[in-house]
Amino acid sequence: PISKRSPMRAVHRVVLLCCLSVPAAALLPATGLPVRAHASCSSHSAATMMGNNAPEGPFTPIVLAGKIVLGEKTFNKIRAKAISFHSQFITEFCEDYGVPRAMRGALVKKAKTTGGLLGFLN
Repeated sequence: PISKRSPMRAVHRVVLLCCLSVPAAALLPATGLPVRAHASCSSHSAATMMGNNAPEGPFTPIVLAGKIVLGEKTFNKIRAKAISFHSQFITEFCEDYGVPRAMRGALVKKAKTTGGLLGFLN
């Protein structure tokens, strides 16, 4: 027997919880994603929200369950690492294909906005 909890054990719990919560989330009343006008129709960009101010999305139940199972501190470390990998991937993609720096910043901002709308930032 292992005396300390294995990090993989915690990951397995989250995966199992995700598999169980997705079908359960389908039984909840739909709140819907906020509707946003096309960029050319709007003069203001969508504000990116984080933490408890983020809108609820389809992945919100999984995120909240992950916080309960792993603990908020551990969950936030894992989420920060995932965000870091995603930003790094965007940067490498932009460098490989010669995308300008300003466009790269816009892609990272778009990823943050989309993650918020999907419920990853709750």
